[in-house]
Amino acid sequence: MVDVETGSVAVDPPSPYVAPASRVRRHRSLTGLSGILLFACMFLPAIRGCNHPVVPYEVPPLLPPYVYGLVFALLAMSWSSRGLTLGVVALRVMAVLVLAASVVLVVVVPAVGVLELMIGTVLLVIVGLSGTTEARIAGTGIAVGSISMIWFGFWSVTPDALLGVYLSLASSVGLLVGSLEWLRELICRPGIDMPRAVAARRVGRIHDDILGG
Repeated sequence: MVDVETGSVAVDPPSPYVAPASRVRRHRSLTGLSGILLFACMFLPAIRGCNHPVVPYEVPPLLPPYVYGLVFALLAMSWSSRGLTLGVVALRVMAVLVLAASVVLVVVVPAVGVLELMIGTVLLVIVGLSGTTEARIAGTGIAVGSISMIWFGFWSVTPDALLGVYLSLASSVGLLVGSLEWLRELICRPGIDMPRAVAARRVGRIHDDILGG
């Protein structure tokens, strides 16, 4: 029905939902700060060594979690599709580098190498070899946050743990929570009650995006 005087309709036609950036991007602050803190921990003493504390940047095999932190910090600050595209490319490069390092470790330390090979494969499968979706980025963040939390959690209970390990653990938890919130924002429309069937279809699409289907 149309109101002739005002030109408005009694029932507005459906339109694409565009939520305010402040609501859609609530994960940004947590994801960004956690990523920056994780990257900064690369320059902090992590564990006690034989002669001096071990700082992660001195041991290249330990660098991937910290570099991932930097990538996610930059992604959280990106407001353009180009920035997201470059971020996905960086995540793919990181996954390939983890796989390449794992091949070397398989020869030197087989058990650790096989574990890192599995991790690198999972990360590459999540981010995919083509396409750019926020679901894949959020899925990678969840994987990186979970793996880093387990890794730093293990070191934090040892008597050799130093400040860098504890801060790395805290930032890994923050990255995990921020990425989960990111994924939740992609599934749900903030402030709108979504029918279960619609929510289920959206979860299914995002699941396919993460797995590259």
